[in-house]
Amino acid sequence: MTKKKTTAPKRKLISMGSNGEKNYSFSRAVVQGDWCFVAGTVGDNYETGELPEGAAQQAQNAFANVMAAMKAGGFELGHTVRVQYTVSDRKYIKEILPVLKQHFDNIRPAATMVVADLVDPKMKFEIEVTAFRG
Repeated sequence: MTKKKTTAPKRKLISMGSNGEKNYSFSRAVVQGDWCFVAGTVGDNYETGELPEGAAQQAQNAFANVMAAMKAGGFELGHTVRVQYTVSDRKYIKEILPVLKQHFDNIRPAATMVVADLVDPKMKFEIEVTAFRG
């Protein structure tokens, strides 16, 4: 009996061209088969290179960055099954909650929120997403 050789689905690496991706040697997202893994994404405006001061605007920008990466991989935010939020201080949670509700109220992915320092002290919010479209 001969074994049938199986091949892994092709991997697609997605970059948005951010300085973080270049400096820390990572892809914004990796698509493997029906899965999309979006790296921790902050609220930089990729067009201007600026990071807004407010936590809510950082969260809104981070969602825009995540959605752009997902779209580049053929996914939509509605495919999200898991999310991790990192907030640099508890005091920002009330500010970002309306943004989270705006984007995920109807999707309701499994979620974890962590309060921790981020790489740049100006960063207040980061989001990591796992999506499945199968």
